[in-house]
Amino acid sequence: MAEVTLTEQQKDVVRRYVAAWRRCQPGIRGFASLEDDMEKCCDVLVDGIAIDNRPGRPVISADARDENFYAAIFGNDDDAIPDMAPDDLEQAREYIIRGEGEMPVRKWHMVRRVATKPASFVTHP
Repeated sequence: MAEVTLTEQQKDVVRRYVAAWRRCQPGIRGFASLEDDMEKCCDVLVDGIAIDNRPGRPVISADARDENFYAAIFGNDDDAIPDMAPDDLEQAREYIIRGEGEMPVRKWHMVRRVATKPASFVTHP
């Protein structure tokens, strides 16, 4: 495993990528050791996020667990996440890469109160 030291600015990109992934993608990923992995200078961070600190390259070079989200953000691939509008993808890119604007929120993340129906039950005399 190679050591990769990130600047604070590069770490912020990684943090924003993880935060946006949580808001934009369904599922659960193990990001608990993110800060520890960055401090240890790991070249592959939690849950398969590969990093690269070479100038002129994106700080995140791959995401083994979500190649489509990675392609949408760093590859400008509007088709990688077909149910996300191009404007939302652009908002996510600006937020993650440049730290500009607001973090996007997908509609499926909005909490909806669903009326629960009482279960069928049998009454006894």
